Amino acid sequence: MTRVSDDTRAGALQLTATAVAVAGTLPYLTLKLTWLTGGSAGIDDPAVLQDGGFFGLNLLTFGLDAVALLIALAFVRPWGRRIPAGLLLAPMWVGTGLLVPLAAMVVPAFLVGLFDGGPFPGSGPVAGWVFAVVYTGFVCQGLGLVAGFVHHARLRWPGVFTRRTSEGPAGPTLELQTFVAWGAVAVAAVLAAFNLCWLLGIPLGLPAGALTGRPPASWLQNAVNTVLPVAGAAGLLAVVRRRSGRPLWMPVALAWLGSGGMFGWSMWGLLVTLTPSDLGSGGPGGGGALELVTLFTVLAGLVIGLAGAFALVERERS
Repeated sequence: MTRVSDDTRAGALQLTATAVAVAGTLPYLTLKLTWLTGGSAGIDDPAVLQDGGFFGLNLLTFGLDAVALLIALAFVRPWGRRIPAGLLLAPMWVGTGLLVPLAAMVVPAFLVGLFDGGPFPGSGPVAGWVFAVVYTGFVCQGLGLVAGFVHHARLRWPGVFTRRTSEGPAGPTLELQTFVAWGAVAVAAVLAAFNLCWLLGIPLGLPAGALTGRPPASWLQNAVNTVLPVAGAAGLLAVVRRRSGRPLWMPVALAWLGSGGMFGWSMWGLLVTLTPSDLGSGGPGGGGALELVTLFTVLAGLVIGLAGAFALVERERS
């Protein structure tokens, strides 16, 4: 009876998580589809619809959100358990890396905006209410996808949730894993130092005046970008060294969110920077060390994510 009750409760939570994620994706997909087909809902400057860069970014984000919708549905359908691990883990890694830090930034940005001209002021060609729809949807997607994925992962890869970090024999590539992990720590320390300086208003490596008059979103982004490398490198190092008695899922979650956030956020920043459009990255002024830090953040996030996946696969096979 207890087993049946637990399964029923877990199924209900999974359906709820999927419903929340779907509710977050549908308004966003509708808005993007409207713009891609020439509609001007939420656009203050219709001329932007003729911009190729704006169209390209909308097409990309429409595709990303469509994938998120499919993944959310996969969590509650039998065919979802048959999806190859790589086809599920890769988009979830990027998706949670984008959505979880974004959700952490939206709430304080909203509270700051309440006392500073409205919580969702207009920005460039896009109306203010669009931000309310989009960011509310992102928060719902983040909550729903993370909850659904955790339940899916507990059933599909139970060892991550039942073992201690120190359990299991060391694999044959432990020395290489350790070398990569310490290298990631060194690079992450440099990246975190740059972002911490920018957070504190120190224009290290940036043009003079690049941090003057920046919006609260820029401060929040620097704060998140300071935490992500530390979390990713610390999680990977803990998984590789195997010296902690904590549950294995804790350092795995740190490495997952840290590396995914590093890769996803910085890759998006590079795409926005390299795509001519009226959209801005919201970060400190361009030039100087910013592009270099962004590039190394993408690469470091990718290395931490791949190294962590390799370490877990070897641990499982051992």
